[in-house]
Amino acid sequence: MTNDATSTDSLAVAERVRALMSRHGIAKRQQTTELCRILALSFSQGHRKLRGSSPWTLAQIRKVADAFDEPAAQLVGAASADGSGLGDAHPREAVFSVGAAQWPCTAWIAGPLNAHRRSEFVAYPEGNRWRVVHCEGTPEPHACEVVKIEIRPQRAELIRPTVAVVDSDNAAAEALRGYLEQNGFAVAVLDRLEMLEIALRAQTFDAVITDWRFGHQSAALTIEAIRRSPKPDVPIFLLTGDLLTGKASESEISEVIRRFDVACYEKPARLAILVADLSKRLGRD
Repeated sequence: MTNDATSTDSLAVAERVRALMSRHGIAKRQQTTELCRILALSFSQGHRKLRGSSPWTLAQIRKVADAFDEPAAQLVGAASADGSGLGDAHPREAVFSVGAAQWPCTAWIAGPLNAHRRSEFVAYPEGNRWRVVHCEGTPEPHACEVVKIEIRPQRAELIRPTVAVVDSDNAAAEALRGYLEQNGFAVAVLDRLEMLEIALRAQTFDAVITDWRFGHQSAALTIEAIRRSPKPDVPIFLLTGDLLTGKASESEISEVIRRFDVACYEKPARLAILVADLSKRLGRD
């Protein structure tokens, strides 16, 4: 390779680029899109490049390496000359198998083994990827030496607290659902107290937001049931628009607030304040 227009071993470079992206948390299905962004290619051009069916130039290799702040040498196979001990091994996408468990990984795989060469870990080609296993005794035919394994665990996912919203007013419930979901909560909307009581037999919620009155029935007994459930300390928010009209008993609501540690908001609730209170009670602020 003497200039930027010179192509290199396309398939080998493509494999190293895919391994590099995987190490940096780029999912396999997103790698073509990311390469297109870096190199300003069309999707079909990026796909061919990443599959090794289109030649790479040194300029493109440098641009990909710079995008991830890594040396370009490793993408053209020059990494073995830096004293890393990898010899002629090259990074490959692989699955590391231990019994029934499997983890995606990048394995630095060298040449085939024979009766005079042994390796603690070996790799076997399986379609367009490799399977890496611990080797005990004589390796099977087509086994290759593995000199380094880099396991990529699944990235942590943000846990979304689940909130039960109980309200017979569908429009109000859906408005609250939308605001809660925008702020990182999972929401179950229920239109009757009976539905909440049934749901509590099969699951738990991280918080409950309920209207106070459902026809001639109040939420008092349901709130008491929540406090007797397997998760009794969940935050409970009581919404009502009946205090000012006199349809709701102020003394009854006050008793529920005192006995069961319930927060009370007048309808229509100011959603930003309600969600801020909810987040604080769940330790998310």
